[in-house]
Order: sequence, then C-alpha cells, then structure tokens
Amino acid sequence: MNKKIRFLLLMTLPILLLAFLAYKGLENSAAYYYTLAEVSAMESSNQKLRLKGKVDQGSVEYIPEVPLLSFALIDGEHRLDVIYEGVLPDNFSHAQEVIVEGQLNQNREFVVSKLMFQCPSKYEEGE
Repeated sequence: MNKKIRFLLLMTLPILLLAFLAYKGLENSAAYYYTLAEVSAMESSNQKLRLKGKVDQGSVEYIPEVPLLSFALIDGEHRLDVIYEGVLPDNFSHAQEVIVEGQLNQNREFVVSKLMFQCPSKYEEGE
C-alpha cells in the first residue's frame, strides 16, 4: 500500500473511533420529554422515561420515616401518580412544575429515579 493511503487510514481511524464514542455518550443523555398523554397510552415497561408536568399540590404526601414522597402530575385532563423514594427536596413545596426521570410500573405509577424542579421565582421578571 502507498504510504499516503496508510497514513490517511491511520489518521482517520482514531477520529472515527472518537466520533463513535461521542455519539454513544450523547445518545444516552439525549432527552425526549414525554407528555402525560403519551405515558397514559403506554404499557408498563423497563424503558426509562423523562416527563415534565405540573404538581397537583393537593396530592402531595411525604412519609419521612421511609422516606417516601408521592404526588400526582397533571396536564389538562391527564393525571399520573408519582412515587419518589428519597428525602424531600428543600424547595419542593415551591415547585409548580417538575421534571422526573424513571419508569412506569405495573400499577401505572411512575417510579422516579431522578427528580428535578425549578423554583418559579427564578423565572419571574425583576421589578
């Protein structure tokens, strides 16, 4: 083989390998937010899902001994019960919308592995 071709192949191979590894890394972190309507139509599965919805403040229950937080997400006429095993986040009572990652169990409850929320005051305009 020609030295130029061999050199090109040796230089291209690491670049392709790095591109493949970057793609695989980003593939798992890419986030598609499912709506409550989409999740309502799903069967329970081992698929990891990410949802965004409004917290139904009347549904929030926290058992500190376990610790276990349960609440419902609402979006229009759709409602989904959510279970989070963990310490109650400090600003949860101020959260209006939350982002949850987890799986839908056989009881049609969303079991959360990651709970994120945003304080609404961060998005209000300054006076």
